[in-house]
Amino acid sequence: MRISDISEQAVTRKQRMGMMAAICMGAFISHFTAGIVNVSLPQFVTYFQADLGLVLWITTGYLLVITALLPVMGKLGDRYGFQLIHNLGYVVFTVGSILVAFAPNLPALLLLRVLQAIGAAMFQATNIALITVHLPKEKRGQALGIVSTAVALGGMSGPIAGGLIAEWLNWRWLFLIHVPVAIAATLMAYRYIPVRNLISKSKKLDTVGAVLFAGWISLVIIEITNGSKWGWLSAQSLTILSGVAIVAVLLFFWERRQLVPFLPLNVLRVPAIASGLLISCASFMLANTILVIIPFYLSEMGPAFTPSITGYAMTAYPIALAFMGPLAGQLSDRYGSRRLMQLGLSSMGIGFIVLVLFLEQLQMGGIVAVLAMIGMGMGLVASPNNSFIMRHTPAEHVGSIGGMIALTRNAGMVFGSALGLGVMNGTVTGDGELVAFKTAFQINLFICFSAMALLAVLSRRGDSVTQFP
Repeated sequence: MRISDISEQAVTRKQRMGMMAAICMGAFISHFTAGIVNVSLPQFVTYFQADLGLVLWITTGYLLVITALLPVMGKLGDRYGFQLIHNLGYVVFTVGSILVAFAPNLPALLLLRVLQAIGAAMFQATNIALITVHLPKEKRGQALGIVSTAVALGGMSGPIAGGLIAEWLNWRWLFLIHVPVAIAATLMAYRYIPVRNLISKSKKLDTVGAVLFAGWISLVIIEITNGSKWGWLSAQSLTILSGVAIVAVLLFFWERRQLVPFLPLNVLRVPAIASGLLISCASFMLANTILVIIPFYLSEMGPAFTPSITGYAMTAYPIALAFMGPLAGQLSDRYGSRRLMQLGLSSMGIGFIVLVLFLEQLQMGGIVAVLAMIGMGMGLVASPNNSFIMRHTPAEHVGSIGGMIALTRNAGMVFGSALGLGVMNGTVTGDGELVAFKTAFQINLFICFSAMALLAVLSRRGDSVTQFP
């Protein structure tokens, strides 16, 4: 049985609107907090007198914890109910946001970010499942587009707020400013998100698989973050890469033996689902690399712009995403997803070609135009891709695949952050730093072309993508 076969629960229009508002507020604050911190990373280096490699974990560590926990939270949603896990996530996130704002030092800040990340993982893993279960199938693409708009608005206002706070206020406001929105979202979630009977109930959670997956992700991030500094063929890098390979093999064979595996391997055999998840990871990696690198470029290369000006420039990406996301969602409901996704990846690829070839010649207006082009491309990919994946998902795996979508999104963000900051972490200022920027963009260009090729192969297979083993 597929999601399209589920009889939607009778939910009033008012309740649906309240539910969507609560979900969108969560999507907003989760990306607002990422954007607000990214712009301020250079200021954290100065304030805490800390090494860049440690400071970047304010962003990378936060995303890493979310990524490692998303499949767990999706499984818990399948088992105990999406509404319960989603709403508790708001509570945990809000408490974590308040505590991290009063951290006495950088190690404490990093530790409390873990609590904040646990809450974010809980509601990120279940929001797509809630939309899929409670909204009619002809409205899901539009709803996912609206969520993409909320994501874009969070990403748009985050850099602005981060730049202004870095310039005028204490850093603690970076973590306090969104707390009123988080409280309002929590109250609305408990008021409007309905409780639905469980589709299936897992007998147990695969804790060994969860630990192996978290370990594998951690090793990958450590290597991407430090590979440039250590040397990609150094003893440290080769040791970490060996660990990555060993843990991946252990995870694969362990999961194959489980009746209720941590990763839904049977569902991932559906080409549409597996390819969609890979494209989701790739697209968010492309976007987050540029969102992390460009603030450093604008503040340190050529004329040094103030944090507030940098924040305003960075909004070109989310503004374009906010414009294109709902439109792409509506179009995908009517005409399908694959052509929109191919067009979006092409737009992102053109943006990276410009950065690779002409970065040093670009003035502020050119950089803003490239950010807008990549934002429009992301808008054409995100909601159509999510809708495409969920249309091919069996009903009993709604929570797991919803969690996997959030996982690939955050994994892409983690990989993008680690790639951008990791490349810079191994360079010096001046020409070496410019080469590092271009190296990261060249890697992203290769990833973009690979995603386009995968989508082209998927399109040629036609109806075979819907077959479920």
